[in-house]
Amino acid sequence: MRRLLLAILACALAACSSISGTYPRKGPIIPDASIRLTSDYAIGLTDAVMIAGVLYLAYQVVDPLAPAWEIREVHLAEDRIQFDMQMQRISFGGDGEARMVMQRRARALARQGGYTGYEIVSYAENIDSRLFLPRRMAEAEIRLTRPL
Repeated sequence: MRRLLLAILACALAACSSISGTYPRKGPIIPDASIRLTSDYAIGLTDAVMIAGVLYLAYQVVDPLAPAWEIREVHLAEDRIQFDMQMQRISFGGDGEARMVMQRRARALARQGGYTGYEIVSYAENIDSRLFLPRRMAEAEIRLTRPL
């Protein structure tokens, strides 16, 4: 969705010369003004817009509020589930959390399905080492258990 919005914005900016209207055709879109932050320091409005743009792009890449791990579940049978987990490419922590994240999700699935617990059938961690920004990966298979 973000990429679509950025593509639309790029197309709109590229087509500005063909749009009729009263936007500034000969002058800059951002006026030559400054914002006084203190009595001794002011920042130009164009610089403020550029800084805001860079901060926005950095937030889109890093997104500190996004969860560190993404889990995809595949239901192999009624009581068997496979987890494929991927860590964010750029993250600040969470390197050793894969097993804990998997166990938390397995407990939640067991409770939702009326099971008493789960058993780990297989578990493996690895690193997807692509050219740029490798990421941690984990795979697990669990079997949900009922009382005897």
